[in-house]
Amino acid sequence: MKRQIAICTILAGFSALILFSASGCAPTRQQPQPINYYVLHYDPPGKTLPAGLGESVVVHVQRLEAPAPYDTSHIIYAQNPWHRARYAYHQWMVRPADMLTGFLVRDIESAGAAAVASRRDATHRVEGAIIDFYEDDEKQRWEAVLTLRLALIRIRKDGREQETLFSNTYAERVVLEKNNPHSLARSMSKAMEAVSVQFLGDMAESLQQQIP
Repeated sequence: MKRQIAICTILAGFSALILFSASGCAPTRQQPQPINYYVLHYDPPGKTLPAGLGESVVVHVQRLEAPAPYDTSHIIYAQNPWHRARYAYHQWMVRPADMLTGFLVRDIESAGAAAVASRRDATHRVEGAIIDFYEDDEKQRWEAVLTLRLALIRIRKDGREQETLFSNTYAERVVLEKNNPHSLARSMSKAMEAVSVQFLGDMAESLQQQIP
């Protein structure tokens, strides 16, 4: 008798499990959280090189170097000077080195010079590195932090001898409107725009000094 009761209890439990699963109440796997992607955006600065000078300047922009931890598409943030971490579900659409190099090419062309992919056709080369590219969360109002080291190098006609015209470090901090990644993208865009304008100004001044 006890055995029959036990068997009935097992069958009843098994039937209830089937009904529970069929009703859609059974535990299901959670869908992975989607990744949000961000890019920088700002308008080109326009012509900054003196008329007649830009036509004789052909610039090869070398891909910027990006040491760790900025050699990734993950958005990096810091809670203090000794801390760096990255968001799991918030990323840049492309790696910062590729994104910022692309903006330099666009802005140099907008300034009035020609930008080329080949070194052979270039009269000058731009090279540099990303020093800082992160979200600073240490203060109540977060900040976008951008530091680039950029150099303009003149290439001799034989392609061998080279002369560094200038090498400067450009640093910008822009407060976020809101403490979130979307505001970071907007503030980092303003920081890159400011760096680009400063660099193009230095470039124009340096090229003018080369005119005999």
